[in-house]
Amino acid sequence: MSFKFQWTGFPAEFNCEALEMLTRALNKGENKPANLVGPIIAKELDLGSTPPELDILEISELEEDRFRAMFRMKYSGDGYLVLQTQVQANPLRLSTSPLPTMPGLGVVAAAAPLVVPMLLRISGLKLNGIVVLAVSKDEGITLVFRSDPLVSVEVHSTFDSVPSVRRMLQREIEATLRSLFREDLPLIVHEMSVNEIRRAREKRDRERREHIERQQMQIRTRHGREGSVWAGRGDSGAASVGSQTEAEQRLLA
Repeated sequence: MSFKFQWTGFPAEFNCEALEMLTRALNKGENKPANLVGPIIAKELDLGSTPPELDILEISELEEDRFRAMFRMKYSGDGYLVLQTQVQANPLRLSTSPLPTMPGLGVVAAAAPLVVPMLLRISGLKLNGIVVLAVSKDEGITLVFRSDPLVSVEVHSTFDSVPSVRRMLQREIEATLRSLFREDLPLIVHEMSVNEIRRAREKRDRERREHIERQQMQIRTRHGREGSVWAGRGDSGAASVGSQTEAEQRLLA
């Protein structure tokens, strides 16, 4: 049994919030690759046009306002993430040891590490894993991976022409993503869903208040015009102006 959903364009507000949360998560001590020495900034996020595939394995809860199920999730889409950071390009430094260097072996050492700015593009993400998904109308979305979903990922940077740096970045970004899926992504998804519920509730409340205010203004305007018409007609006119329906009185209260 498969689960289908629309994968439409995401609003700018969603992308900004996701980038902020990814930046915080990637700079956590246990997530940050050792050779990335500067802060990691998530600069660009595109979820692509291809949605994940979800096959329902088990439904444990199905209510009008709550849903919980276990899925097998597969993803092989065209989304990507661009990161900006700094990398230590020559982690091998000159030691204080009297041992001579060996230029014949191609070993290059420096008195200080070379730190340079770098852009990272993470794309070609392939996922395949078991996920538990719970959706609540009031409490948001809870997402937990039961297994490591990362199959492969492509990592490109401004150092693609340096094989040793390219391999190091590929290895460390893969490790970071595994930790992100296991620990941080569930928190990000839940927090963003709760924020979306709050924004939707605030929008409904604001629209309701604006609707009531418009109705009150219309009633006041109408009775103001009626008062002008009946102003010279004595008590009968005043009584006519003063008569309001219960609904109008509630709105004007």
